[in-house]
Amino acid sequence: MFTFSESRDMAQPAATVWEYLIAFEQVPLWEHGVNEVRQVTLGEPVVGTGITARRVYAGRETHLEGEIRDIVPGRSATLALRGGPHVESLVTYAVEPLGEGQSRVTYSAKGRLRGPLRLLQPILPAVGRASRRASRPAPRRRPRIAESRSR
Repeated sequence: MFTFSESRDMAQPAATVWEYLIAFEQVPLWEHGVNEVRQVTLGEPVVGTGITARRVYAGRETHLEGEIRDIVPGRSATLALRGGPHVESLVTYAVEPLGEGQSRVTYSAKGRLRGPLRLLQPILPAVGRASRRASRPAPRRRPRIAESRSR
């Protein structure tokens, strides 16, 4: 089993950051290696909402499926993902307010891998998420998503 966590402080209020985190279609804008994420269940994200994703592992694109396992509106969402190298992984996106106009985003993951990648499980926390997009400016929210969320 692997586990790791990474946090980043943001110069944005937690409520604003939450809207980015919960708009799963936007994950490819800020998470390296993710080509697409789609919410396949209509409506607001709730426990049981279906999710599909296309992600690159070791240079190969793979398809993941899963669902929201836990959600605390405005604070955190945990997704259970299966497929590709994952037997099952629980991925949590969380945001916490730090003060006026400040927040901390935390990405954490734990799970089990299959195939040759399972040999990397003991060192994954040390490797972490090596390729980051931290140097890029914060993405602008896509209007299509912003409009659909407000309906």
